[in-house]
Amino acid sequence: MKLTGTSLSAAIPVAVMLALAGCAHDRPAAPPASSGATKDAKVSYEAMPETDTDRYQMTKSQHTFGAQPIDNPPPTYPPELVSANLGTTIHAKVIVDGDGKVTDVRDLDTMGGEHHAAFFAAVRDAVLRWRYTPMTVVQDHEDAKGNFNTTRSTAPFSLDYAFRFELKDGVPSVSATR
Repeated sequence: MKLTGTSLSAAIPVAVMLALAGCAHDRPAAPPASSGATKDAKVSYEAMPETDTDRYQMTKSQHTFGAQPIDNPPPTYPPELVSANLGTTIHAKVIVDGDGKVTDVRDLDTMGGEHHAAFFAAVRDAVLRWRYTPMTVVQDHEDAKGNFNTTRSTAPFSLDYAFRFELKDGVPSVSATR
């Protein structure tokens, strides 16, 4: 079947939409919280829900893939704060470069308590060691003769996480949402 100019222009948005739907994926699941009663608390995390404004804004001729975690061990509960019996949630934006390396961790909390800095430092120390697969942006181009060409490039991206630090029966634990 040969596509005419009209049917081709109608087929392109459908093809782009199907390609983008194929890129949809579940967010990385949080690692299970530590069930052992240890003095060194383990931290779990999840990514916070995205809004449409948080997403990479693509053109009609682009689609992306990648941006998946490779190595992202959770932060640890600050040992110096265990005896203080504290609980808090730290919201952080993880900035990842085009190679998949975390380059910055930004504190999204506008107000923090007395010990906020220690909890954020635990998050920052762990997250700066995280690695992701690069986010690859595929751009489709059509030349004047109707031939399609594709270019690929990597792009930086960011993800928001919430790290919840708490003590359960005197045992520190951390869980998170994304």
